[in-house]
Amino acid sequence: MKIDDVKIKVNPFTWVFILLLILAGLYIELIDIILTVAIHEASHYFVAKKLNINMIQIEVFPFGGAAVFDSEIFIRPDLEIIIALAGPLSNVVFIMVLIIVSQIIGTQLEYLIKINVLMCAFNLLPGVPLDGGRALKSVLSNFIGLTRANNVAVKISYVLSLLLIYGSILMIINGNKNYVLITMAVFLIISARNERKLSQYFNLRDLIYKKEELFRRGVMNVRTIAVLDDQKLIKIINCFLPLKYHIIVVLDKNLKEKKRLTETELFDFAIENGLYLSIGEILSKIK
Repeated sequence: MKIDDVKIKVNPFTWVFILLLILAGLYIELIDIILTVAIHEASHYFVAKKLNINMIQIEVFPFGGAAVFDSEIFIRPDLEIIIALAGPLSNVVFIMVLIIVSQIIGTQLEYLIKINVLMCAFNLLPGVPLDGGRALKSVLSNFIGLTRANNVAVKISYVLSLLLIYGSILMIINGNKNYVLITMAVFLIISARNERKLSQYFNLRDLIYKKEELFRRGVMNVRTIAVLDDQKLIKIINCFLPLKYHIIVVLDKNLKEKKRLTETELFDFAIENGLYLSIGEILSKIK
């Protein structure tokens, strides 16, 4: 279904989770979880809209949602941090409101408060597609580039998944048959694999945005990279940082300059010939 041009997709795991709660007769708990997830995702949407970034889709999982934005979210790390942290912050604000309301009406809202605490804490874990992972990826991208930053966050997701599985096994051994942790682990593994597949497109979308900005503004910060002519295209492209246009200085074995290439030229060769061509092979084609 669509809400305000945003496609809402419910993950199959979520339907199973809802069915289990209904079969267990936990109707109030189900309503509390739906309300918490809705507030969390709505905060992402409204903050993104304020920053003029279009949200295309929200995929709803049992413990939150994964939002898909237009290309700008991949190349503006500063904006991605703001949008990512808006979700957990909304849970913190909602917790404060619930505490005040429970004191006024004299009714305990412990479960709803607990769900919001768990939602906030889980989403702040530094693995993708969680909000903490997106914030970490955005910070790292300023130092090691978009693709490598995403790959670091993906690896952290796998480590977190193993820890969650280990914790779940310990709970089962001790007689606590709570499968929430292992469900979280499966969610992280599947989502991290999807994020890894997307990482190869980040730099290309970054270049498209930078070219548009350069034509619009007429000026952009430049970063120069020195490379030897035996280096592969993929290794060089993965060094590109967001919001900076790159000039590649090709050096020979005596570290003397042979040629200068632009970021655009490198991507054109990559699209035509693949990512595993060496700079030397590119120069031979130019000649």
